Amino acid sequence: MRTLKILAVAAFAMLMILMLGNGPKQRAPKYNVATEVRIEGVIQEVKQFWCPVNGDEGTHLMLKSENGVLEVHVAPLRFLQGNGVSFAIGDHIQVVGSMVIYEGHEAMIARKITRGDETFAFRKADGRPLWVEPARTFRRL
Repeated sequence: MRTLKILAVAAFAMLMILMLGNGPKQRAPKYNVATEVRIEGVIQEVKQFWCPVNGDEGTHLMLKSENGVLEVHVAPLRFLQGNGVSFAIGDHIQVVGSMVIYEGHEAMIARKITRGDETFAFRKADGRPLWVEPARTFRRL
C-alpha cells in the first residue's frame, strides 16, 4: 500500500514537471502582407521537418543572401512533391515573402519563389496558402 502511494506521488510529480517545464510556446507566425519583401540568394541547405507555420511536414530553405543566412518556410512537403517541385543546395532563387520572428530569430514565409525562368506560387497575394485550395496545385506564373 505504501509503495502504491509513493508511486502515485512520483507519477503526479513527474506529470507536473513535464507540464510546467515546457513553458509557454510561441504561436506560429502568420503571413503578413505588410512585412512582404523580396530576397535573392543561394540555397545553402534544404530541410524537411514538422512545421507549426503550415501544420505539416514542411520544406525549409536556408538562403544565403548579401545580408546573411535566412530560414525560408516554403510549403508542405506533400504539396511540393505532388507538384513535382524540389529545391537543391546551390540553387539561385528570388523569394517574395513575409518577414517574421519565430523562436527568437528572423525568418521568412514564402509566397512565391523564382528560379531561373520558373516562378512557383505557394500563397495567394493576401498570404492564404494554395495547398488548402480544393485543386491543391501550385500555379506556375
